[in-house]
Amino acid sequence: MMPVVRINDATFADLKSIATWFGTKTPSQTIDRIVQEALEQLGMERDEEPQAASGISSDNVTEFGKAPGLSFTKPVSASVNNKPLGRVPWLRVLLATIAQVKAKGFEGDRLAGELHVPAKSKRHEGNGFKYYPELGISIQGQSTPDAWKEIDRIAKKYGIPVIVEFSWSQNPKAQFPGRTGVLRSAC
Repeated sequence: MMPVVRINDATFADLKSIATWFGTKTPSQTIDRIVQEALEQLGMERDEEPQAASGISSDNVTEFGKAPGLSFTKPVSASVNNKPLGRVPWLRVLLATIAQVKAKGFEGDRLAGELHVPAKSKRHEGNGFKYYPELGISIQGQSTPDAWKEIDRIAKKYGIPVIVEFSWSQNPKAQFPGRTGVLRSAC
């Protein structure tokens, strides 16, 4: 997540005036320009460009070391244990990761007990639970951020490589509307 800076009304008004002179369109662009000019006046330069939102960005895809805000995202492609899943919802990535734990010999109560999301070792539907016969357990639905947290936790605990390339919708509430990101776990 990007840092939030609070400034008083008078400074914000000054910033808007400076933006007019610089021809910048956003407060962030104006501040960037002010900082750049101050660094030049002091004879300083940045050692390296900061990475976008704690990630490494290239070709309009940002690879995140730590999960950004995942609301309003959907996977573009995913793989679990080096097996491509294609364009599937976050839930399918979670289920594929859980299936890898099951393949390690965990079933029933033992499999449900390994999960940090609500799960039952028997068929249970209602209250957001759905039964997955291929896993033999029922799991309660998860938000995207919670699904990724569990995917990441399981992947790291059991050494299951997971890669998800995802995109944010053009929703103004999305952290990076229209952008694409990549998350990796246990890779």
